[in-house]
Amino acid sequence: MPKTSTGDDLDKIADVLLEFFDNKRVIEALDKVHKFGVSGWEKWWQVELALFLSHADEKIAEWDMEHPFDTDRRTKLAQTRISLDIGFRLKRYAKDHWYFVELKQADDYRVCIDRMCKDAKKVFSARIQSFDGLSVRYIACAGVFHGVGEKEVEDYLDEATDREDIELDGFYYENLCEGYKLLVF
Repeated sequence: MPKTSTGDDLDKIADVLLEFFDNKRVIEALDKVHKFGVSGWEKWWQVELALFLSHADEKIAEWDMEHPFDTDRRTKLAQTRISLDIGFRLKRYAKDHWYFVELKQADDYRVCIDRMCKDAKKVFSARIQSFDGLSVRYIACAGVFHGVGEKEVEDYLDEATDREDIELDGFYYENLCEGYKLLVF
């Protein structure tokens, strides 16, 4: 995983995501998504998160969606370019050091974790610097799924990361609202 970070970078990303989900309008929308069985709302999440970042003036200096990166050619990936879902720079951080987050959503936690791990293989292969000269401070994957117990999620996360040969710095597993959980690694 590319990083030139201190140990609390995952904390900072999780804090921003939890602050986003601590919005009554977002939680009401998630409740309706759950009630009406809406699936495939990942793009909605990305757009809403971008809007949130654009108004988080006290914390966020800049943000971007779908920022392009070359992949590290030493990996076995066929693709040589990727775009990371959302990126942001915190205030009082170097202008070219950004946090990036790849977003995933699925009803079933196993499907979501599997998709997050497949994305992790790709996004962790991003070169440390983008086409525009932005440097990766830290890349994380975030997933939202229907809630199950922490033990089941942790056991499956261990299994999935072992299967995909991914080493994690840690993870967050938090309740969002009735029915949904957030996992960040």
